[in-house]
Amino acid sequence: MAASSFFAGFFAPSTASLPRAISLAAILSLAVMALPNQAAARCLPVADYQGGSIKSFARTTPPIATGLLRTAAAGNIVRGPKLPADTVELTYLGHSTFLIRTAQDATAVTDYNGYIRAPFAPDIVTMNRAHTTHYSDVIEPGVKHVLKGWMEKGVIPSHNVTVRDLHVTNVPTNIREHVGDSGWAGNSIFIFKSASMCIVHLGHLHHRLIPSHAAKVGMVDVLLAPIDDGYTMPQTLLVQVIDDLHPTVVVPMHYGFGGTLEKFLATMRSRKFDIRIAKSRTTRLMKATLPRRPTVLVLQGGGI
Repeated sequence: MAASSFFAGFFAPSTASLPRAISLAAILSLAVMALPNQAAARCLPVADYQGGSIKSFARTTPPIATGLLRTAAAGNIVRGPKLPADTVELTYLGHSTFLIRTAQDATAVTDYNGYIRAPFAPDIVTMNRAHTTHYSDVIEPGVKHVLKGWMEKGVIPSHNVTVRDLHVTNVPTNIREHVGDSGWAGNSIFIFKSASMCIVHLGHLHHRLIPSHAAKVGMVDVLLAPIDDGYTMPQTLLVQVIDDLHPTVVVPMHYGFGGTLEKFLATMRSRKFDIRIAKSRTTRLMKATLPRRPTVLVLQGGGI
């Protein structure tokens, strides 16, 4: 199936006020600021890690090749054809799990778990502790970096990993105290930087961001956002998070039940977002061809 792609130019985010601190998140923020080696995850345009200079942007999106990546259920799948320069391929595997692949064939899988897997072992996996659908204690051979997003033994997670042209950092946040949840510092927003773009995965975020969170995340090109309307946070709260981060593109995740997608799209239409429904699970992204207007891109696979 052909992947979807964007053919518009760069969207300049508007200015909006940052939220007031909420007490629970403020406590976490103070704890994170006290850490001497906390990595700054400011998502600004990044340089080519091999050469040290920012690559020039391609003016048009290259034709999409056949034989693109599919879900693991398809079987007999390899990594896929080589990507053009300045391109990132994003495949929605289901629930909150995405496969990210770069032009230099660096790969990452978000919310790595035991039942939704990429068709090959990625270089990097990220996980959050909210539920077993967001992490796994069994890591397949070949994974080079396992990035846990929750606090263990009193240590707040701080990641700063580069594999070829893919750089990954995190911003710790909280999740609610429920059975199976780890509460304080139990989630991380993971930030993937490649091809001068920042792809941000909110994980199992349960609260609005405070100013220090938003500042650490920085500029966002593509936001992978949970729209379940309750398991993480109500959509009314998620919309505020979107306002805080000003993403160019929002990709819904963590849905497929109860009409949550339809509700979210209606809300975003009312907020003047363009809506695009892809025909496949995969899209290719380039900084130069991101849409001019803020856009929701729905990838197939949300029913898992």
